[in-house]
Formats: sequence, C-alpha cells, structure tokens
Amino acid sequence: MKYTYIWIAPLWFLLSGFSLPNEKNFLAQKAANIQVFDAAGKTFELYSLLGEKPLIISPVYTRCRSLCGVISNGVQTAINGLGTLGQDFTMVSFSFDSSDRKTNLSAYESRWKMDGVYWKTLSASGKDIQQLLSSIGYEYDYDPATKEFNHPSILIVLTPSGRISRFIYGINPSKKDIRLAVMEAMAEKTRPGLFKGFYLRCFGYDPVLKTYKPDWRFIISTSSGLLMISLVSGIFIRSFVISKSQDG
Repeated sequence: MKYTYIWIAPLWFLLSGFSLPNEKNFLAQKAANIQVFDAAGKTFELYSLLGEKPLIISPVYTRCRSLCGVISNGVQTAINGLGTLGQDFTMVSFSFDSSDRKTNLSAYESRWKMDGVYWKTLSASGKDIQQLLSSIGYEYDYDPATKEFNHPSILIVLTPSGRISRFIYGINPSKKDIRLAVMEAMAEKTRPGLFKGFYLRCFGYDPVLKTYKPDWRFIISTSSGLLMISLVSGIFIRSFVISKSQDG
C-alpha cells in the first residue's frame, strides 16, 4: 500500500489541475507573517507560533465535505504515530475560507481532537489569506456551482525563523517524511545530535517522487567503513592480548 501512494500522489496532482509549488522559488524563502485568529477569537501574528520549534501548516477549510477530512485524517494518523507534537514541532490547520469564524474553527478542532495549543485551527482576513498562500506557493480556487474549494493536499514545513524548509505532498503523509522534514527544519536552530544527524544523513529528498529515499551510497560506504574499523580494531586488540599473554 505504501508504494501505491508513491505513484498515486504524482498522478493525483497531475489530474487535479493545480501547479505544484516551484520549490526552487520557494524553499528557504520566508512565509508571510500575517495576522491570524484562532478558535477562541484571539488575534496574533503567525510567527508567534514559531519560537524554538518548526511549524507545519496544513491548508484546509473547515466546512469542506470531501478532501479536507481525508487530509486531516491522514495528518492526524501520522502525527499521532510520531508522538512528538509539541516536543519537536507545532502544527496548524489553516483555513483559506475567509468566511470562517471562530465557531467554525472551534468545531473543526473538536472534530479532529486538536489540543488547541500545539495543534490548532487558524484563519485570517481574505487579504492576509492571499498573502500567506502566495508566499508559500499554494494554489486553490472556488467553484460557485458546488460552493466548494478545489485545492491540493500539501503540508508546508517552516523553520523556527519562518523559512520554508520542505513541502510534504499527498493525503497520507508518512511519519518518516514528517520526522525528517522537521529534523531538517530544526537544523537551522541547533545542530542535530549524533544519532539524529546520522539518521538524517541516511536519507535524501527525491524531488521527482516528492518523498525521502534511503541514500544507499552513504549507507553502504559508511557501513563498509565501520566494518573495516571494527576488523582492524579486533585484530589489534587480539594481537595485544596475545602479546601480553606471551610476555606473562
């Protein structure tokens, strides 16, 4: 099933009629620091959610009767599986429907059991919505006949300073992709530890498949090097022990 999604995601985007963000134009660029409001009606700047951790933005709209529920379900499954929400990153579901009010945001938070702290639903004025989505390369449109928005499924990962670090595509984002994207984004603030640094280095982002793939060249070369060091160390230790026993 996992490999099926690798092929479905690019095909779905191709048929959806939306252009994917041109990553060369948007990666490392800052997202717009707009005024947003939450389910309690509190107004604040988007960047106030950054702090020391990366921020993941999931564009949706709260009264969606189709794709948004699928998106939020996929995100919720991955986030719950990771178990590091609030510890390694924060999350927002951002509604691009300018008619949404705090009651709509509150209902959406309740539906998806968001804690309203580390994962909350936000929206903004029409002007600010356009400013933010333009700054992250996110396209959508409104169909007056169905009174529904047409939009793709993309997560946008921001570094602690608000720069776009990675786009994660598809309705079922993998835990691995989110974990690695968060680690990459966090590297702006602090250097990863030995284990995290090695784990991150073992994967490379594939711009065609839009996912992280094992870097087998690095893995094999590193494993070979470690094996050689182990063999040489073993021979040295064995020779040392034999020499000591003979001296004795």
